[in-house]
Amino acid sequence: MNSRPELFPDMLAYAVEHKVPIMDPDALQVMKHYMHLTGSRYILEIGTAIGYSAMHMLSVSDDVKVVTIEKNEDSYRTARDFFKNHGVAARVESILGDAKEVGTGSLSDTPFDMLFIDASKGNNEYFFETFSPLVKDGGLIIVDNILLRGLVVEEEIQSRNRRRMKEKVDMFNKRIAASGMLSSFLPVGDGLLIISKKEEGTNA
Repeated sequence: MNSRPELFPDMLAYAVEHKVPIMDPDALQVMKHYMHLTGSRYILEIGTAIGYSAMHMLSVSDDVKVVTIEKNEDSYRTARDFFKNHGVAARVESILGDAKEVGTGSLSDTPFDMLFIDASKGNNEYFFETFSPLVKDGGLIIVDNILLRGLVVEEEIQSRNRRRMKEKVDMFNKRIAASGMLSSFLPVGDGLLIISKKEEGTNA
């Protein structure tokens, strides 16, 4: 159990009050640990929400910069306010739009050190296929909520939409597990998938 003090209590309080899903603290610490280990400094985030995860990534180092995409205008504006209030707005490029429509052409030509996917879970495959080419060789790809709050292990799901989402997430998880990529499924938080953009057996 993570016992570290909360770095952004104002954001945590906002998330609790407004029922905004945020990343589990244990999963956050694992992600930040991987950022430290790999020296990841230029991050692409799919799914800003209120900017809580981005703020934690920015806290790893003053050299960290984040490009983050959010389709909900209210969340986008709330996140920008938090970035400004915490004095990190200059290190964040916030993009308002659906990541499925934004595409890669409007993003930086500089390869990203890490891709963090934390948006609509049924689109993990699409986000991975679209944005992982922007990550440098040897870089990280991290996907949150791969357990869907336990939904992935449920056998009887009445809701057709929930069943379809489970199928999509399960299919993506199995595809990564069967690929030649170095990957780890970590049972922290709601499940964290860590992928190294390097195939097993390659030298780098």
